[in-house]
Amino acid sequence: MSGYDIIINQIPNLFCMECITAMGNDKDKNKMLTDLFFRLLPVQVLIVAMGAVNSIVDGTIAGRFIDAGAVGVVGLYFSLVRVMDAFGGVMLGGTSVICGRLMGTGDINKTKSIFSLNLSVTFMFSVLLTAISFAAPGSVAAVLGANDDLKPFLVSYILGYAVGIVPQMLAQQIASFLQMERQSRLGYAGIAGMMASNIILDIVFVAVLGWGPMGLALATAVSNWVYFLILVPYYFTKKAQLRYRWASINWPDILPLFKIGFPGALLVMCIAVRSVVINRILIYWVGEDALSAQSAYSMISGLFIAFALGVGATVRMLCSVSIGEEDRRSLHTLMKISFSKALPMSVVVTLIVMSVSAPVTSLFFPDTMSEVYRLTRQLFLIFSCCIPLIVLCQICTNYLQAAGHHLFVDILSVFDGFFSMVIPSVILAPILGALGVWLANPIGIVMTLLLNLGYVLFINRHFPKSVDEWLLLREDFGVPESDCLYLGISDMEGVSRTAEAVHSFCDGHDIDKKRSYYSALCLEEMAGNIVRHGFYKDRKKHVIEAKVIYKNGEIILRIKDDCIPFNPKERAELLDGEDITKNIGLRMVSTIADQMEYQNLMGLNVLTIKMEAA
Repeated sequence: MSGYDIIINQIPNLFCMECITAMGNDKDKNKMLTDLFFRLLPVQVLIVAMGAVNSIVDGTIAGRFIDAGAVGVVGLYFSLVRVMDAFGGVMLGGTSVICGRLMGTGDINKTKSIFSLNLSVTFMFSVLLTAISFAAPGSVAAVLGANDDLKPFLVSYILGYAVGIVPQMLAQQIASFLQMERQSRLGYAGIAGMMASNIILDIVFVAVLGWGPMGLALATAVSNWVYFLILVPYYFTKKAQLRYRWASINWPDILPLFKIGFPGALLVMCIAVRSVVINRILIYWVGEDALSAQSAYSMISGLFIAFALGVGATVRMLCSVSIGEEDRRSLHTLMKISFSKALPMSVVVTLIVMSVSAPVTSLFFPDTMSEVYRLTRQLFLIFSCCIPLIVLCQICTNYLQAAGHHLFVDILSVFDGFFSMVIPSVILAPILGALGVWLANPIGIVMTLLLNLGYVLFINRHFPKSVDEWLLLREDFGVPESDCLYLGISDMEGVSRTAEAVHSFCDGHDIDKKRSYYSALCLEEMAGNIVRHGFYKDRKKHVIEAKVIYKNGEIILRIKDDCIPFNPKERAELLDGEDITKNIGLRMVSTIADQMEYQNLMGLNVLTIKMEAA
């Protein structure tokens, strides 16, 4: 077998299904994409869990230092938290899809504009919600379903919580952007600071000072400020690639952002309305113990399903990049990772949740012989079994959102967020009481999965026979495989073999000999530079993914690596005034290329070089 055959058969790109290195083995398959997936996932999980953490702490303190009714107050307010999450979901969903596509096309300036737009709109909405909370807390409490006994306590909670709405909503967005800038550790520090401050202040305000629901809410508000103030200073440093610029905002972009992100918001809004309806069903058919159990579930469920929602958010982000690049192979591989790795992990999460159901229930209701304890643990056990099904729903729904199936995702959001659980609850609650409402969770998720399947069957007009049909990909999606060359490089030996592969690829497309030589030279030079100066800066195992594309009479070289950030375009510009004998290779590439763009987002260096084929 020739060296060219070895390269073609054994070294795909970042998103290839077969393998990842030039002479790779099974362990190296899909390494870069798998590493990226599981590097993004923990932060996405924390972003999702962030809102639940404060509510869990509040519920625990309320149950132990006030009474079980106070847990119900926090649970009632959780519907308003879902409204905040709904708007945050619009911004996160729309931003991640749009920025992913922009990353796929290499447009970093547009990404910066979306960043500024995101923060501006989020700030405006959070200020409006804060003003409503201060101006009409009684009306807000009535809308949330508080009766005459609970309303005074809920009003106090609303006023205290309002102090921290602005930093909470802004921090949620900033945390997502920090991930694109390889600042995950800062996000972890923010979460730790928020949790520590909330626990300490809850104890001080409630257990020591006896401020009741107001103290609970103020502790959460202050912890939101702590979280925000830990994250935001980074964007005032020189390291930040994304900077807020009011003048850079293109306000019409808000329309596609809302359109793409709307399904996520619609889902959360429907869940908020559903929560109010379910609370009323429980009060009518069962009583306050069931309401308190449901409230405890509402507070803890965000943490329990954080893994599922984090998987969905990661799939959406990476699929958006692949769709921006029109890379069919990447989508295949992402689905393979999701189903072969993330889905089995959800079973482990289920077992963990089941094993901790008793102590978690005790956090809220210490009396293990009480009816409210029994109902709460029963709900936790039933819900934990739903986690793998939720992961499956998240993978499917977020892929469809990234792929642009907006109308169906809107319909799915309404069904999943409201009807899928309310309908079974209405039917089963009069018969089984609280258990009927608890069982509505798995029943509703199965119904949602069946609706997903029905949509795929409707679009294909038959049962899918291939991965492309399951993904609903158009036949003209992306560049044909014959017009792409995938190369994986793990050492200098692999670099030395790229030239032959590129020459053979160009010969097969009748590309001008001179351009063929230039393409091979550029790829070999840049890959060699990465191996020499990036591979040995740490003890991690690194790979380079290189992709050569022939499209519309143009040769496109896209080089990705997971080494330390390095911008060759910026470095080439700085070399203009230096000794011309230095960095000859980099100078040569910048001269040959018709266009050269660099970005470092989500932890990868991405260099795109374009030149005419003739």
